[in-house]
This record gives sequence, structure tokens and C-alpha cells, in this order.
Amino acid sequence: MAAHSAVEAAKGRDFAGVARSLFGNVRLDFENGDEEKSRLKSAMLGNCRLTRLGADVHTVFGDRVAFGSDSPDAIKLIIQTHGRSSLHQNGRNAAVGGEGAVIYDPMRPYVLTNRTPVRLLLLQLPRRALPSSAVARLAEPFVAPPGHAGMQRILLSLMDSTIREIDQLDETACASVGQTMVELVRTMIGGDYHHERASVHSLDLLRRRIKDFIADNIARPDLGAALIARRLGCSVRYVYRAFEAEGMTPGDHIWNLRLEAAASRLRETQRRPGDISEIAFGLGFSSSAHFSRAFRGRYSLSPSEWRKMAG
Repeated sequence: MAAHSAVEAAKGRDFAGVARSLFGNVRLDFENGDEEKSRLKSAMLGNCRLTRLGADVHTVFGDRVAFGSDSPDAIKLIIQTHGRSSLHQNGRNAAVGGEGAVIYDPMRPYVLTNRTPVRLLLLQLPRRALPSSAVARLAEPFVAPPGHAGMQRILLSLMDSTIREIDQLDETACASVGQTMVELVRTMIGGDYHHERASVHSLDLLRRRIKDFIADNIARPDLGAALIARRLGCSVRYVYRAFEAEGMTPGDHIWNLRLEAAASRLRETQRRPGDISEIAFGLGFSSSAHFSRAFRGRYSLSPSEWRKMAG
């Protein structure tokens, strides 16, 4: 049996460049970590890609990473075995770690913050491999529910053993293993949505309506639960209940979305005096000082420092 020939590996200073070639046009920031400690090993499994990587503290900035619906990195699944991280996308902050699976769509801008050294397994699969209804729901990260803990352990074991033995597997065996992983992911992401109770489904729909309203009115300084409830014809209590499943409040979502929008606009706008203040007021912040404190608290950089790094 011919061994798999398309295994890629990188470490140290080569890590960031290889990561961009495998994962899309991501930007890695090792300002508070040691890039020399980075390692990765990656291989194709049919139309999927499996990667094992370890790295020191760093942040990954992704802005429309995948551009084609058939790109092998169109959908990503992370199972992190060591370290603490968080994935910010579309106003949601999803914890990554503890060997739980997190699935997300990198065509939507995101920030992955690795607060500690990390080790993880990453599976990239074509979006056509998942039901269209499931892909449509990946506007924000999907965290596999506790009821699928056993399935997640099986997937983790399969991913780990495969990357360890990858040099001994031929392309046919790799494609077969990759398809098995896809089926596990399909079951994991599909089952949770199709068996929701009616009340949970109702709150889910309300939460989506609220998020749409927030996105359309993000510049309003008075944007909050009271305004949302009044405009959507529900009680303030239900506005809060709609976000309970995500472990946040409506206010958390509003400020997350404002900060993400600010970070994006700071990368895109031309430098000129006063434009940082214009961005702040245009996103509903009460003052430049308030904006700067909130921005630094989220990204560990001031707005001006962020802009310089983006440039």
C-alpha cells in the first residue's frame, strides 16, 4: 500500500505562511506569544483536510477567509485538547476548549483569541457536505451540545489517530476516513436543530429577529432591551430570555457587534484626523474615551494601535 504523499508540516517562522496557504487569508498575531513554538501537520482526507497544530498565545483574524463554495476550508470544525480560547463571530463569543467541538463558517469575519498555549485538531470540509439548512445557521459559531459528548469523543479519537498514522495511509483509506468524519459532523450539527422543542424554537426565532433589528440600528445610542421590546412587540423579559441559551445578555450582543464593526471599519477607512471618533459615534458609543476603553478591553490594543497593525 502506497503511503499518503501529500502531508504538509511547518514550525516556527514558517508556521504563519503555511497556515495562510492551508486555512485561507488569515492573519496571525503572536505579539504576546512565541511564534517559534508553533507546529502543524496537515493532510487531505478526500475532499476534507485534517490538521493537528500547537502554538503559543496568539490571535487569528479572519475576514472572508474562503471565497468559493467548493473550497475545502469552507466550513471548519475545531476540537481543542489543551488551552483556553474564544471565537468571536457575528456578535457571539463561543468558548473553545475542553475537547468540545466548535463549528463555524470562515466566510464570515471572525476573531479567534488563544489566551494560552493551545493544541488542537482542525477539520475543514466543503460546505456542500452539510445540509443547506445547517450551513445557513452558521452565521455564528455552532457549539456541539452536551448530548453529543460521546460522538465528539469518537470524532476526537478518530481525528487524533488518523493524523498520527497519516504517513501509513494511502489516498483511498484517507478518503474513506474523511467521509466517516463528515457523517459524524452531519449528525452532530443536524440532530440538535431538528429536535428542538417548540418553545426553544420560538425563542430561537425571536433571537434572530432581535439580532437583525440590532444590526439595522447599531448606531442608535439608545439601543437596548427596552427599545427592542417596544419595536418587536414583546416584553423585556423575553428579550433577555432569547439570549439565555448563548450565555449572554442583549447588551453583551450589542457591544460585541459594535466592537467587531469598529475593528472592521478601522481596517478599511483611510487615515485622517478625527475619523476614529467618527467611527465611535457612528456605532453608538457615548464618547471617544468610552470607545477606547471598550476596544482595548476586547482586543488588548487601542483603536489607533489596531489601525497601525492593520496597515
